[in-house]
Amino acid sequence: MRNKILKMNKVILIIVLCIMSQSIFSQNFNTEVKGVLKKWHKVTLNFEGKELSENDEDNPFLNYRLNVTFKNKNKIYVIPGFYAADGNASESSAKGGKVWQVRFSPDEAGLWTYEVSFRRGKNIAINNKPDAGVTSDFDGATGSFTVKDSDASGSNFQTKGRLKYADSRYLYYSETNKPFLKGGTDSPENFLGYYEFDQTPPSHRYEPHAKDWKKGDPTWQNGKGKNIIGALNYLASKGMNSVYFLTLNVLGDGKDVWPWINENEMTRFDCSKLDQWEVVFDHMDNLGLMLHIVTQETENELLLDIGQLGIQRKLYYRELIARFSHHLGVTWNLGEENGPIHFSPKGQDDKDRKAMARYIKENDPYKNMIVLHTHSHPEMQDKYLNPLLGNPYLDGISFQTHSIDSIHSITNKWISKSQNAGRNWVVSQDEIGPAGSGAKPDADDPTHDEIRHKVLWANLMAGGAGVEWYFGYKYGHNDLKCEDWRSRDILWEQTKHALDFFNNYLPFEDMQSADGLTDNEEDYVFAKNDAIYAVYLPKVKNTYINLFGSTNTFSVKWYNPRQGGKLLNGSIKTIKGGANAFIGLPPSNNMDWVALIKSKNKNKPSVKFEKEVTVLNAVTDFHFEKSQAGISYYKDYKNDALAIDASNKNNRNKFAIATAKFSKATGNYKVVFVTSAENDGESEYIVFKNGTPIDTILNPQISETFQAVRHELGAFRLTENDIIQVASKAVTNGKIPENDETAWSRGRWNSLILIPEGLSIKEQLKNVIPFEENNGLLEVEAEAFHYKSNNGTKRDWYIRSQESVISFAESKMEDHTKQASGNSYIEALPDTRITHDDNLIPGENFFPIAGVGGIVSYKIKIINPGKYYIWGKAFSSGTEDNGLHVGIDDNWPESGARMQWCDGKNEWTWSSAQRVPANHCGKPSTIYLNIDTPGEYIISFSMREDGFELDQWVMTKDPNFIPK
Repeated sequence: MRNKILKMNKVILIIVLCIMSQSIFSQNFNTEVKGVLKKWHKVTLNFEGKELSENDEDNPFLNYRLNVTFKNKNKIYVIPGFYAADGNASESSAKGGKVWQVRFSPDEAGLWTYEVSFRRGKNIAINNKPDAGVTSDFDGATGSFTVKDSDASGSNFQTKGRLKYADSRYLYYSETNKPFLKGGTDSPENFLGYYEFDQTPPSHRYEPHAKDWKKGDPTWQNGKGKNIIGALNYLASKGMNSVYFLTLNVLGDGKDVWPWINENEMTRFDCSKLDQWEVVFDHMDNLGLMLHIVTQETENELLLDIGQLGIQRKLYYRELIARFSHHLGVTWNLGEENGPIHFSPKGQDDKDRKAMARYIKENDPYKNMIVLHTHSHPEMQDKYLNPLLGNPYLDGISFQTHSIDSIHSITNKWISKSQNAGRNWVVSQDEIGPAGSGAKPDADDPTHDEIRHKVLWANLMAGGAGVEWYFGYKYGHNDLKCEDWRSRDILWEQTKHALDFFNNYLPFEDMQSADGLTDNEEDYVFAKNDAIYAVYLPKVKNTYINLFGSTNTFSVKWYNPRQGGKLLNGSIKTIKGGANAFIGLPPSNNMDWVALIKSKNKNKPSVKFEKEVTVLNAVTDFHFEKSQAGISYYKDYKNDALAIDASNKNNRNKFAIATAKFSKATGNYKVVFVTSAENDGESEYIVFKNGTPIDTILNPQISETFQAVRHELGAFRLTENDIIQVASKAVTNGKIPENDETAWSRGRWNSLILIPEGLSIKEQLKNVIPFEENNGLLEVEAEAFHYKSNNGTKRDWYIRSQESVISFAESKMEDHTKQASGNSYIEALPDTRITHDDNLIPGENFFPIAGVGGIVSYKIKIINPGKYYIWGKAFSSGTEDNGLHVGIDDNWPESGARMQWCDGKNEWTWSSAQRVPANHCGKPSTIYLNIDTPGEYIISFSMREDGFELDQWVMTKDPNFIPK
């Protein structure tokens, strides 16, 4: 018993000593944890080092680096810290002291531990190597604190969480996962040029907002800051949630904002000024106002490191990140009007923009959104934005637009382009032209009718993320001189009405711009097909909406965008799906209205489709009626196509149209459009999504008629229940005489092939070991394929061997394995067209167009490029199982179409002949593929006829080669 007591006392002593050593350890480093220890609230860690100053010879901003690693379970954040002078510089205006700080906003409740890295060395602040420099002062300090869950008493951000980019058109609140729509101010851009900030030119006083400051609101230095805090109170009281401001305008328009001790010293920061900024930013967090931090403007984008990512620029961004990235609503803007332009001909280039975005994203521990502010004209936007599409570090666009007439189309354009590039951009309208007017004061524009329509609702109804209002330079309270945000009181209210409509009535994150769904060319349509539609009418007009394929009944209500409030009844309360439907009229015929059309049926949950290639066959999957031009298609079964009867002169040079509904998984799809080119005219085609054209196609000139042509349309985002339409017209090229005139093409087309992103054959086979060509020859067993697919059809390729079992196989199926190489082969099954008398069903048992039927593919490696002749070894028992197509890398050239077997019936026979109109059996060595460069390729064979049997295939550069 005595031994047990001694052992227990020894354990207790060890624990006590450990606790004491930890306490002494922390005290030695003088670490202080301050703040509200709740989730989404700011926690500040203060560390004490040696005495330094902003002007110290050993630059504390550049030659010291503080990083603190915070851990909670599986979460790890490495947070950069900063030199904070005496730790109270906003009040003391101190320029020196011993304090270093780290600001952290925890996103989890529970125990957080921290470990400090504090190192010293030349330029170490911008050196990300963990072991750079040498340890200093409080390096190695550790500690912990416990964070409680957030509660309802916090601000919007503290209850909803940090705004995060989520590869979507919108930011989302981290806690609630609800989308965020922006409404706020772009002016004054020199918002921080406030007279009560230390060492700041007194551009702004905001005296009209002194009355908006409330008891208990923050100030500094015995009451400073009341006016700027009051201005923010007013803006938030109007329901706004965002403020755009520059942190650097040296050489720019305002010339009154910079973060340094003076405008010419770019590696030493003004601790007291930046701490006073932080007082304002903290209040913005409490009000739910997003910090839109614009880091430079076009006039000064070469100020730091001549525009490149060097010491000055890295240090500038690191300091901003260290001091302000913890705020819960942050957008980093790479620069206003970024890039060279006629009035500022020298500027940053594409490489600079990409480097900035990457540096900020990799060094901001919270991965806050990064955007770029554009020039106002579309040609400059194209020049600078196109190279950034798909960039993994840029999250959105802050648009400046010269003509407000183009805002809706520009928003649509860049949302679509970014989606198609595989990374969604958050697209905001943050500056409107003309530059002199922008958003005028209420006194000069009391109704704001034009900008409400062409800016606010134009952006939102295109799927945009919201608007910040720019004030121009010609009117009162303009962009650089605005002192009173009440000058646009009515505009804030109208902005709030729009945000309320979207937040209260729409699942807008699931909706998309779909203007083409109505016959009204002036309206905006925002839709989730079959479920809910919003239709913005700039003026009241009879409007019909396309509800093709829907079996639902819909209610119709109306919203007043000028006054907000409740939904109202109009002339029609319900409409039925299935065709074009009149949406009715609003309560009054004056001004603009918004129709809310909502399904009254219980919405079925979306089916989770597996990614698969989808083929929409013209004959079997599309519905057609007479178009507005009064013409219609007919089904050309022989060519498996829809066509126009051009013998009827009324059908010429007019578009017929066919419609289908997309019912697969939402996502990005590579779209391939298959047409039949004709030698008597080059038909024109238009492909629509929800009534809006996504591409226009023109058939090539050909010498022989009915040549299948695959048109690669690129990648497009498709959403479940999208309405897909194809239009074409009959034309003549005047080259082929027929009767008393010339012959006409019939606008024939066969199918749309939709290949999901990441599902191309080449992408799926990227890790597969290829078959290698040797001295211009490659021989492959057909059953050794790397990939196969039914390509959305009712036929597939099956391996036939003596051991294989096929569930639907009938006893009459012949077995040819004994004579096959390796006693196995592949066959296109089921086989329903065995003889010429059996029913021919294009798209089911007959595939005249290459690449449309079931596919088998093989990855190969070519050492010696050139023209390769393709031979196949097939077993043909009649006239109906003797055709095949071959292609390369998802392309199906005419030279690989219609491989034909005529000779050697009922035995395994080699052929490389191509079927042509003049010779159905073709000539040997007429099937070939051109391979221009060495490398890896995908060779694919697609069905032409079901029942086809393939044993081996060969590709050779020798035109005289004959396989044995």
